[in-house]
Amino acid sequence: MSSPTRFAPAPLDSYAVKVTYGLAYVGGLLVLPQLFAYLANLRWNGLQVPLGLASALALFLLLSYAFQPKAYRIDPDALVIERRWAPAVRIRFDQISGVSPATALADMPRFGLRFAFNAGVFGYQGPFHLDPYGRVALFATNRQRLVAISRYDASVVIISPDRPRDFIAALNEQRLASATKRLQELAEVSNAL
Repeated sequence: MSSPTRFAPAPLDSYAVKVTYGLAYVGGLLVLPQLFAYLANLRWNGLQVPLGLASALALFLLLSYAFQPKAYRIDPDALVIERRWAPAVRIRFDQISGVSPATALADMPRFGLRFAFNAGVFGYQGPFHLDPYGRVALFATNRQRLVAISRYDASVVIISPDRPRDFIAALNEQRLASATKRLQELAEVSNAL
């Protein structure tokens, strides 16, 4: 394959940047009362509630960062979605029925979203239920560069490589090479029998 086999994810879109910074900002604001009480040498148990909420927000930010895609790799027999700290997701080529741009989902968080695991913090990760499309799995960082990967036996996977057209061309080329190699192996086996 002449094109690169590793594609970087697209940079975070403006919505994801605002949501990520906003959540971090709110978490920081929730810590301030505890900090001021500590500096003033005050003790009040009610201040533990905002600190607990800030801890929950920090944990969600950390988990969202851990599951953020860091690369989309095209191996000889599978597409691998590498994530920052979480295990990689591997999709074999024989499970993929088609690959196409998903530009219709650019307004995703505002319209048609019925359920989402993480709709904007460090990107869009996890299971989603989109009204006209049904269940999908997102491993994306930018809504304007979405690529849909339909599978035979599971929900659609949506990713966002930095160069979507190049990614689709490279993935389809490698899928074709893999299928051709499998057919040649089957022909050799049948000829040997």
